[in-house]
Amino acid sequence: MTSRLSIPRIRRALPTGRRAVVAAVVVVLLAVAVGWAVRPRGPEVRTEVAMLTVRSGPDGQQPVDLDTTFYLPDDASARHKVPAVLLAHGFGGTKESVRDDAEEFAGRGYAVLTWTARGFGRSGGEIHLDNPDYEVRDAQRLLDWLAARPEVRTDAAGDPRIGVVGGSYGGALALLLAAQDRRVDAIVPMITWNDLTRSLVPDNAGGPATAGVFKKGWAGLFFGGGGSVGSGPAGFSGNIAAQPQ
Repeated sequence: MTSRLSIPRIRRALPTGRRAVVAAVVVVLLAVAVGWAVRPRGPEVRTEVAMLTVRSGPDGQQPVDLDTTFYLPDDASARHKVPAVLLAHGFGGTKESVRDDAEEFAGRGYAVLTWTARGFGRSGGEIHLDNPDYEVRDAQRLLDWLAARPEVRTDAAGDPRIGVVGGSYGGALALLLAAQDRRVDAIVPMITWNDLTRSLVPDNAGGPATAGVFKKGWAGLFFGGGGSVGSGPAGFSGNIAAQPQ
């Protein structure tokens, strides 16, 4: 008895030439469509924009206005508390530099607070280069604010379940904040310095940083051109002029 699945029959059944290409494309498109349809989707995200006044400075009493955006998963509530992320931008950037990252974190179930560091964008105050009395203390007051939000999970009164993420200038802030405040549970500092003085005035012989050669060109770009560079992942840098007014 001859099998119906003979080689000639199989060859005639299979598409050839242009038909094969079209069939392959259709199969791929169908696979993508099915994959997108069954792809798990995170919660919807809602945002709150506010100008928060915090008190910092050496005495902890100097007010400064910080331009903030708070991102929340739509299902976060007092009954369904979520951990939080404090998301810092790079030098010359603003909170808009990290908006995409904030939306992604919030879509994964985190409450996310972004802010424009003092001296940049719409925020008040002067730049103090991540000074513990200023930028770091500003961030500590933002931790206080997060701890008071009913949607944010806490480990104790006034202690939010918090991770701090940032690149470059924001990465240094994450390092310094974790060193100064025990409430920080995790940090992700990216492409940052551990000593700005040694970065701009290096000394490979192990002596004091001031013994090195001052990098005048890099310092000029850092301080003078910080607002005119492009944006990057986690807000490594930003363009102040491009921000909405």
